[in-house]
Amino acid sequence: MKNTTVLITIAFFMLGACKKDVKEIGMIASKIEGVKASWELSKAVQVDEQSLTKESANITGFFTKAGKLPNISFSDTTYTVDTAGLSFNFFGGATGTWKFDDQEYPSKITFMPTGGTSFDLKLNGPIRPQDNLRLSKEITHSCKGKATWVMSYNLEFTRK
Repeated sequence: MKNTTVLITIAFFMLGACKKDVKEIGMIASKIEGVKASWELSKAVQVDEQSLTKESANITGFFTKAGKLPNISFSDTTYTVDTAGLSFNFFGGATGTWKFDDQEYPSKITFMPTGGTSFDLKLNGPIRPQDNLRLSKEITHSCKGKATWVMSYNLEFTRK
């Protein structure tokens, strides 16, 4: 009986020792402040969405020319892109305006290039001041009136 009492006492103290401290996480990070910066492409991956294994290829080198990578800068509502001399521009033009689909919980950014047609890029991760910017461009093909997702480009940008 004495051993049982000792074991119960030890178990009681061990359970109390496992209590986790509740930490204050603070205010929710502003998504606008998270995206407002100058960004440089650090990784570009092309994914075959039709493949059973989602085959992918790192195509970052395709965007590099003389050591230069595409970059984009965001302000509160506008963006500027520097892709001069590069092979491809995912942003439709050198300047334009942008907006989130939802200010608090964005899942995509709508780009409206100056003199061009608006388009969306999907966010592939959180958009806080400490995070990299991860975007996806989804490519679809229409056949007999039905759109099929065939390919995506996953782009990762680091803060300059």
